[in-house]
Amino acid sequence: MFRCAYGACINRTSRCNGIQNCIDGSDEIRCNYLSNETCSDREYQCSSPRLECIPIADICNGHVDCSDKSDEDISMCREYSCPDYTYRCSYGGCVYQEVLCDGIKDCFDGSDEDTSMCSSINCTGIECFRRDECRQNEFACDNERQCVPINKICDGIRNCRDASDENPEMCMKQECGEDSYRCSYGACIPIKFTCNLRPDCHDWSDEDEEVCGRVLPLGACRLPGAKPGIHYKIRGCSRCRPGEVVPEFTRLDYTCDVGEWLEGSTSVYCQNNRWLPSIPICSVSNNTLGITCPPIFEANGAIKRCESKWGSRKGWVSCEKPMPIGTNAFFECPMFYERLTGSTRIICLHDGTWSQAALSCVPVCGIRESLTTLIVNGWEVKSEEYVPWHATLFSYENGQWKFFCGGTLISERVVLTAGHCVWKTFPETIRVAFGILSNTLNETLEENVQIFDIDKIEIQNSYQDHEGNYASDIALLILKMPVKINNVVRPVCVDFQSDVTLVEAWKNGESGFVAGMGITENDTYSSTLRMTSMKVISNEKCRESHHRDFKKYVTYTSFCAGWANGTGVCNGDSGGGFILRRPNTMIWEVHGVVSISPRRLGTSFCDPHSYTIFTKVSLYGDWIRNIIDKIPITGSPDINRQPNQDDIII
Repeated sequence: MFRCAYGACINRTSRCNGIQNCIDGSDEIRCNYLSNETCSDREYQCSSPRLECIPIADICNGHVDCSDKSDEDISMCREYSCPDYTYRCSYGGCVYQEVLCDGIKDCFDGSDEDTSMCSSINCTGIECFRRDECRQNEFACDNERQCVPINKICDGIRNCRDASDENPEMCMKQECGEDSYRCSYGACIPIKFTCNLRPDCHDWSDEDEEVCGRVLPLGACRLPGAKPGIHYKIRGCSRCRPGEVVPEFTRLDYTCDVGEWLEGSTSVYCQNNRWLPSIPICSVSNNTLGITCPPIFEANGAIKRCESKWGSRKGWVSCEKPMPIGTNAFFECPMFYERLTGSTRIICLHDGTWSQAALSCVPVCGIRESLTTLIVNGWEVKSEEYVPWHATLFSYENGQWKFFCGGTLISERVVLTAGHCVWKTFPETIRVAFGILSNTLNETLEENVQIFDIDKIEIQNSYQDHEGNYASDIALLILKMPVKINNVVRPVCVDFQSDVTLVEAWKNGESGFVAGMGITENDTYSSTLRMTSMKVISNEKCRESHHRDFKKYVTYTSFCAGWANGTGVCNGDSGGGFILRRPNTMIWEVHGVVSISPRRLGTSFCDPHSYTIFTKVSLYGDWIRNIIDKIPITGSPDINRQPNQDDIII
């Protein structure tokens, strides 16, 4: 089947047959592409010339996600059905009621900030004369200056932006008529609205399986409703909302607001259609301010600011404390960082959840002002020409820290190096330096030098040192502290999925670069950082050039590079990264790790007239990615700065 942009399903053979089978015509879009070059059935396919897919949940949500704006097109959104708890923009899109008249245009057409609608809510001074109180037949919402008809309270539908018209304490005192159904929290809805597969009760209780005589899917559970003073996180489902059905074995992690304590287990699991052990409760203090959203503690590398838009806590608030409904959390990536995922603005919703995933930022990778050409017959790196991702490894020997290998920074706390550099080595015996141009650690280090201890060494499971012919000669060093990203120290990019850049370099006869402080043409270790260029060659040519005993080191886990003319890498350069420029860009990627090369006859030094073997990084992309993903991004040192510090409401 093929899914139309608005959700309907048609036979896949109907796509691009010249007949509009989808109401919105999305089955006849991008027909000049192959049939398998389409979005999945859970995605919306934008109308842009290139393939562009977004989650179906993101269409007609007020925010433009497609580059051509087709996901917010009026011709599609005017037929879109908005949930009762949202506000319908003039063009048809749906936005959360919490965003109405908050001074920010959330609707694509700005209709949520229409002056005629917002004047009574956002009035100031004399404008508010005779508007500061609701009329006799109106209910005053807890948020400032919002009035709703009295007959709209406790009707199952949230009319106040903060849901105070559906307050359980108030609704439980209400009497329901004979033809009404009482929701679990007290509201009354027409009995004919129960079990109609839509939540007419604010807490979904009209769709309860016991009430409707239905059964949940095998093992599944319904997420608990929001309660004051308590929050839970859903493992593996960041966008799930209270009332939704989740699969068996889903885990909820509970926390209480500051100043309260949890009674029960901190984690519960969905098993056999029940939450086990029982859902915990929090001791609610007298000063609990109703439903709140949890603090934003995640170290996602973004600078965060939080502003409560209305109510008793209106103004800038701390992002690290529970926040009232309607709070806007703003995020931005600090200098030297860029967006990975998430939104720059999220809103605390009436059900105690955040409207979207928060912005995550990662260090900008692979950028360098200039890249000169090292090592045996290489060039010295000048102070103004740092190799920002190069790491120099030192080992503790006889009371001194001595240089022994190189490495490459690939994230804030992860350094890529060779397995043989750290084979059977303890983390506490290694230090890593960045921004250093000499091979010594002393008291007169340059201003930009950063030095770190090692927390953990991750050696690829397949590596067996010389017993395994140095195959899978790759390792990761996890730093105890994150590096400070700046012009001098920043990571290189990694292509975790393919070696296209490497293959293109081989086909086109292009060169990569390696930095290090190993043996030079004088058979002595370089006292300063040097660089050299090296040409990628085929494994066949590499095997042909090496003597029989060395051919075994050329495997599918490696590639060869060099000139075989006296210029190359040597002892001490092991672990350094082989850097290539991504085609048609100024972005640099690491594709190899210096592994092994033949020795000159009768010496322990390398033979610069032979090709060097590098470990192929792309082959271990999933392994590297899994390790990096487990380490939270911290961002710049000023990550926790807040605006208007003196004005933050406690």
